Amino acid sequence: MRKSKATFLIAEICLAILVIFFVKHIFEDEEPQKRVAVIVENSGDEKWDSFIYGLKQAADIENIHLIVCNTDEIENAEEEKSLIYEQMDNQVDAFIVQAAPGNDVLEMLQDVCRQKPVVLVVNDVFVQQASDNTHVESGLPKIMPDNYDMGYQLGLELLNKNDNDIKGKTVGIVNGLKDAEYAEKRRQGFLDALADSGCEISFDIYTAYDDDVAFMIKRHKTVDFMAVLETDALEQVGEMNTDENVKKTKLYGIGNSIKCVYYLDEGLIERLIMVDGYDMGYNSIIEVSHVLENRFNSIKSYTTGYRVMKKEDIFTEEMQQFLRTYE
Repeated sequence: MRKSKATFLIAEICLAILVIFFVKHIFEDEEPQKRVAVIVENSGDEKWDSFIYGLKQAADIENIHLIVCNTDEIENAEEEKSLIYEQMDNQVDAFIVQAAPGNDVLEMLQDVCRQKPVVLVVNDVFVQQASDNTHVESGLPKIMPDNYDMGYQLGLELLNKNDNDIKGKTVGIVNGLKDAEYAEKRRQGFLDALADSGCEISFDIYTAYDDDVAFMIKRHKTVDFMAVLETDALEQVGEMNTDENVKKTKLYGIGNSIKCVYYLDEGLIERLIMVDGYDMGYNSIIEVSHVLENRFNSIKSYTTGYRVMKKEDIFTEEMQQFLRTYE
């Protein structure tokens, strides 16, 4: 009987030791999640759906705790700095940031980079050389589309759709935010594509948050073609194009929402260029995770893709697969 009790006690002790060993092993293997904050303007807007989808998929794979900050308009460096340092107080490990407009953003972001890993998305910092009024790159790591190339491609699409014959025709340009890198680069690309076409640029306007774009356009004479180089403005102009009197103007645009695709399908937009937001979101997390795993790594800049969309291509298998990331 005593021998039986002793055997039972030894078995219980061994079992307890095994339980302690396995519990300790499980908790030792569990690494705390790194925290990455994402700061983009109007983060709840549907134009970010594809981007956020890519972020979340990569974050699940890399065991990243993702914080997509709830934001409205970010108009300058001070507003962006406030959002960033609020997250620093929350012990965030890295940042994915859309640079705010303005020349004074670079110094602030460089200061953040000295403390935490930062990768830029959507657009680079607007850096203007005072000597010759040209724009130069910030040198910060970035994962974003080639905004100049998108503007240039939109110009080529306008030319190709009209058999390269727009001499004497009038063109209006609606840009994004003034002193935002993406707006300047898209505009310059578009203008360069049309440089030898013989067309007349009737108006070339920038937009601001909450602008009534339709009202701004109606102050100018009707044009043969219009290029709208930013999502919010393109949605407004697409809605405006439902008016039969306005349809005389052929509309070309860069936009990142299903609403823009709807306007393309309805024939209100001739050509649409969409950023591959999923690619941008996914790769920004992957690059940040490499640095968080080993601080001797560096974030590699990466140029993401975009799609040129035509009405007749919307329901092809390839385009439908691409558009599913926007749902």
